[in-house]
Amino acid sequence: MCSRQCHQTNPRHHTKSPSSNVLGAWGFGISLFGLLMTFGLLCPLGLLLSFLGLFAKKRGIAIAGTIIGGIGTAIVAVGVGSIAMAASAVHHYQVEVPKIEQTRAVLDTACVEVETYRQENNKLPEGIEGNKLVLKYEDAYGNAVRYEPEEGNKFAIRSAGLDGEFDTSDDQRMLNTERGLNEPIASHATHFRGHHGHRHCSW
Repeated sequence: MCSRQCHQTNPRHHTKSPSSNVLGAWGFGISLFGLLMTFGLLCPLGLLLSFLGLFAKKRGIAIAGTIIGGIGTAIVAVGVGSIAMAASAVHHYQVEVPKIEQTRAVLDTACVEVETYRQENNKLPEGIEGNKLVLKYEDAYGNAVRYEPEEGNKFAIRSAGLDGEFDTSDDQRMLNTERGLNEPIASHATHFRGHHGHRHCSW
């Protein structure tokens, strides 16, 4: 009788204590360590574990780990983004800018070629004929440039740019100017590389 009564009056002996939040604890620890010791590098892992720990019953430590992990992850994201932007800027100035300048020089030379034709024939070439004239000129990306006649006795020379496709946002285009029409183009075409001050085209 006594044993049965004791068994009935002490049900806590058969009740399991709630389990601890292991994921939340690990997430908090990794997040805190990552923020203080690794400048946030381990915080994404701590954030993930803490987030998973939010689904357990004891969520206090998981919430703290999520906050700390989020702060550290944000610091890492800003750092990685800054490095990526710096690398992109370095690549632009070391690789892209020289190619843009090289392409500009090619467009200028092709422009002089067309102006020479104008002086010799007293007219601008037609579209197909003009493109035959400039077909030998390639931009810095290895693509032939294109001749584009326009109204008002004007023309332009176009590079397809990095993507190799005309009429896209990265095209480079050079338009001849009225100033160049009245100067001795043929002599400049012969000595173009030594006289960069005598250009007859502008952007």
